[in-house]
Amino acid sequence: MEPAVPSQQQEVYRSVPALVLWWIWAAFAAANLADLAVQGRDHFSALVAAVVVLITGAMYACAFRPKVIADEDGVTLRNPLRDHRVPWGAVTRVDLGDTLQIHTARPGGGKDKVLYSWAVQSARRSRARAEQRAVRSAAAQARRSPGYAKLPPEVREAMGRTHAELTAQALASRADAAREAGKSAGTAVGSWAWPSIAAVAVPAVAVIVVALL
Repeated sequence: MEPAVPSQQQEVYRSVPALVLWWIWAAFAAANLADLAVQGRDHFSALVAAVVVLITGAMYACAFRPKVIADEDGVTLRNPLRDHRVPWGAVTRVDLGDTLQIHTARPGGGKDKVLYSWAVQSARRSRARAEQRAVRSAAAQARRSPGYAKLPPEVREAMGRTHAELTAQALASRADAAREAGKSAGTAVGSWAWPSIAAVAVPAVAVIVVALL
């Protein structure tokens, strides 16, 4: 994961590999649709075009759209088909499972609700392998460079963390700072991502209609 900072108040986290995959597919889809528009005149060409548009809609929803947006008031999780807005005061914990997990307090009390981010994924096995590589790399670096051992412990620890771990740490720190500043608790709010749903549903209907003609 690679954070981008549009302003001092807002930070955006998203998957760079997913973005690369989206743009590769977008270029491929545009070239194929242009070719079909010029040369395709039969039923099969119409079906292929509808399928390409359907896959493009799914790629938009799953690869381009997901992101985590942290601002002064809270954090927004944009997933393929659903969004969640969580005020900082409602965030009780931020950690990693197979994805970034935002724990939020329920209005009536009880067990926290856990919200998952599609944009920040980190499988446990991948993290374990990354930690092992970091330990070996740190040992090799310490042997090659005497100055490495003089670095502050927190700097050496950060050098061995994955992007997902750094993202979770940054969001957790921001939530802690907001609570200490007296941010009100508030309530997490979910909403459907209708443009994303339409980007998948409309082409899917078109595929079915064209296939039945």
